[in-house]
Amino acid sequence: MEEVILEEETKEVEELQEKEAKVEKRDPEVLELNIEDFKLIESALEIRYSSLKLDRLPIEFSTIKDMKNQNLIKTFGITDLKINELHLKDCNSRIVEINRKKYLELKNREFKLGLEIELKDDGSFNAVVNNYYYKIYKNSNLKRFMSNIKFLKEVFVGHSIELIGKLLTGRISFENRIEIMKLDLLEKEILGLESIKKEKLLQEDNSLYSLALLNLIDKTPELQSWVNFRCDLDKVQFIEGDRISIERIHIVRGNDFNIREKIVTTTPIESREIKDTEVVAYRKTCEISLEKIPRK
Repeated sequence: MEEVILEEETKEVEELQEKEAKVEKRDPEVLELNIEDFKLIESALEIRYSSLKLDRLPIEFSTIKDMKNQNLIKTFGITDLKINELHLKDCNSRIVEINRKKYLELKNREFKLGLEIELKDDGSFNAVVNNYYYKIYKNSNLKRFMSNIKFLKEVFVGHSIELIGKLLTGRISFENRIEIMKLDLLEKEILGLESIKKEKLLQEDNSLYSLALLNLIDKTPELQSWVNFRCDLDKVQFIEGDRISIERIHIVRGNDFNIREKIVTTTPIESREIKDTEVVAYRKTCEISLEKIPRK
């Protein structure tokens, strides 16, 4: 029995020695890495978008996990919507049931909005400030696109929506401040784009982060920021004091150039960030440089 235990201990020591032998004895340096080396890498601006669930056009969001099972409860046909100075005509309105909850859905060719409601026995209803969903379709032109953003901002700030139709009249209101932050950011990035390119860019399947970089490239081609990243140690052998350098190419459809983003960290890796199997680094300060790459 003692002999077996000694053999196991010897094997463990040999494995540890073999693992240590694989680690290169060197001084800290800037490691030139590829995107494939990372499990995750996100810049501060990128995190701003991902935290608000702003990924790409068309703009779409839902608090409902599964929207596959929908049942039509009642349709009201054509309904006009008024909210402050905005007047949207020829919207289709109906009540749908999704996962045993009722929603008032307002829809036209350019957007769709669903608000959870409490449907009463007499057919009347009140908004429930829980679940909602919306979508702004990317086939709307710039003027209409911005108008739809403005409409949704008016909704989520809590202003009353007046419903005007043959089968449906009344008012309903709903409020969500996080959506206001999201739509403000979206509005800012779109308004910052070159006027001549806006229409075309909005028609394409572009990430909103790439559009944000497009806004920055002529104004601030070099900026100070920070990044979070995770990287497996079986792909890259980090040591304390290392820094990283990585280039990412962002495809910008509807534009005459793509963007090369180079990230170089200025804060070195600390020993506590080197785990057993991976490096986990948060808020590492970095320099980001942007470069135009002409499209062929």
